[in-house]
Amino acid sequence: MWPATWAFFPNTESSPEDSVVLLSYNSSGVLVCIVRGESGRPLGPIIALSHTETQSWIDRHAADFAAWHAFGQEDFGAWYPKDWVQDVETWLKPLDPQGHAWECFPLERGMDLYYRFPAGVPNHCVPTMGANAQRWLSPLSKRDAVRVHRQGHRLELAAIQQGRLLSHTVFHVETSQDAAYACMVLYDQCGLPAQHVPLIWEGDADEGCWESLRPFIEKLDTTASHPWSALTVLFPRT
Repeated sequence: MWPATWAFFPNTESSPEDSVVLLSYNSSGVLVCIVRGESGRPLGPIIALSHTETQSWIDRHAADFAAWHAFGQEDFGAWYPKDWVQDVETWLKPLDPQGHAWECFPLERGMDLYYRFPAGVPNHCVPTMGANAQRWLSPLSKRDAVRVHRQGHRLELAAIQQGRLLSHTVFHVETSQDAAYACMVLYDQCGLPAQHVPLIWEGDADEGCWESLRPFIEKLDTTASHPWSALTVLFPRT
């Protein structure tokens, strides 16, 4: 009942009924990580499956695992104050000319994320931007920070000050220089002092980017960066 290509970390033991499946959907496939239900710790490395393989596995074993959490990588996302958007086409079409159907993810703090998934991403997925915003704005998080969530070429950036989002966007980056530039532009556009406001990096490591940022950003926290953290940080905490 485990995925065909799944491999446990050495000396790891678990049963499906004690395990939680984390799924990250994008236009080309699905990244899968299985974690302990009690701690959110990964049981093995992230694996990649096709949309068809994932759906077949879910159909066969949906009831065998403790829980499933599916997240989708957006083709478009934009935040608005709650209830501002009345005519969706008028507000969103100029920003997303290719879009024609958008979903809304409400944030408890009075903001609505309007987003669109690419083809192949199921509508029941939680938008990754929405899941991250919920985490980063929680009372347990540092209030003033630039937050980074890196997954492959996807670079999600948010500037947070006094418990509110100043900016939150996603970039497609090809190089470490692209990633470093996006981070510095965010500091500049939001008027954040790089000497005092930390940058907290989650997900895939980028040593080249970090090397470029260190002369300018005094507090660069990469402790949450490891090969599986792009998914495990999304594990819902109770």
